[in-house]
Amino acid sequence: DVSKHIALVPQFRESEVDSYFNAFERIATSLHWPKDVWSLLLQCKLFGKALEVCSSLSLEESLNYETVKSAIRRAYKLVPEAYRQKFRGHKKNPTQTFVEFAREKGILFDKWCTASKVKDFDSMRELVLLEEFKSCLPERVVVYLNEQKVTSLSHAAVLADEFVLTH
Repeated sequence: DVSKHIALVPQFRESEVDSYFNAFERIATSLHWPKDVWSLLLQCKLFGKALEVCSSLSLEESLNYETVKSAIRRAYKLVPEAYRQKFRGHKKNPTQTFVEFAREKGILFDKWCTASKVKDFDSMRELVLLEEFKSCLPERVVVYLNEQKVTSLSHAAVLADEFVLTH
């Protein structure tokens, strides 16, 4: 009986579509819900644009979780190009640490790669993130990081924070 699971489905939030799908999938997997009921459970909590998109699908399409998820993501412009632009355009807030900023950059990059269906990107990830991170730093911090020969984003972020605190 699917109805006993509805109360456990998180409320849909239009402002956090990605996070919503992640939370929904974790709950569904953890509670061993059959994949063939995911779409039905999801639709019980949709509203706004997501509900409109779902309503526009055929009955067969609306019963396929991946089809519903993909249609909703497209409606909210959560496509590879949008993620790429968010990643490339994200700048450090003056009140946040370099570690916080580096974490956010990492999340945006991962979303871009996932949306683009990149399979193996560990070394590419470090290279591109480090390059992008440095492009957002003051020149004196970049010079310092280059002198330290950093090769990972996390190490660069820690060194950047230490440099700013001591200079």
